[in-house]
Amino acid sequence: MTNQRTLVAIFAHPDDEAFGTGGTLAKYAAAGVDVHLITATLGEAGQIANPEITINQPLGALREQELRRACAGYGVTLHLLGYMDGQTTVVPQSEAVFKIVKLLRQLKPQVVIAFGPDGIYGHYDHLAAHRWATAAVEVANQGDWWPEAGPPHTVAKFYYRAMFEEQIAMVEEMNGQNYVCLDGIPFPFVGYPPERITTVLDISDFARAKLEGIRCHASQLAPDNPYLLPNFEPGDHPWFATEAYILAQHSPHVSLPDNGQKETDLFSGIS
Repeated sequence: MTNQRTLVAIFAHPDDEAFGTGGTLAKYAAAGVDVHLITATLGEAGQIANPEITINQPLGALREQELRRACAGYGVTLHLLGYMDGQTTVVPQSEAVFKIVKLLRQLKPQVVIAFGPDGIYGHYDHLAAHRWATAAVEVANQGDWWPEAGPPHTVAKFYYRAMFEEQIAMVEEMNGQNYVCLDGIPFPFVGYPPERITTVLDISDFARAKLEGIRCHASQLAPDNPYLLPNFEPGDHPWFATEAYILAQHSPHVSLPDNGQKETDLFSGIS
């Protein structure tokens, strides 16, 4: 038996970890938690958002380098599933889930975070990563499923990354839009009212680490992106220093707050 706390985050592309969970990853890594990031693809089907960036290598190789720099800054360990950006819907689903189950059984996290069923803005790869993570958390503790993947492991708490409705309004004010364009089609961000959010983390002490993590993904940031402006100060934007989650599943042994109070620690209630 070990008292080591372990957190695993599961996302689809390089930079998915940065905007909504970068502060969380840095916060827990700094506290001595063993933090791991599972990323499904290298984002190789994306575009260079900054025309000033020229590359002499495949985009996927560049984005992997950006992701590894970000992970080094957060202090987390990276695991790549090796799938093609934009092709997750045609991946053999059992293969992807098996890979994640094997990692969960090896790493034995108490806490897992991933996209929710909204995928933040409905990107198909985000939705696939959500389904894979949800299935893997469910299957990981069932010994008759893939015993060759290792002994069963029960995840104590499984969270969905979430955004407050108010946060989306602030993002729109800052960026001039509340959506992401995919192939010229706007996919709006999905926000939640406060009563739907179960967990709110203050990451103000790690807001600078979060910003630097975002900036590591330079190929995905247009030159006029507010995060690149030298006068962007994380402390001037309270929403930037807050990361929100919805507790989707928990084991029966987890103690939850009374009277609908918000959690302030992903590991709270875990004995």
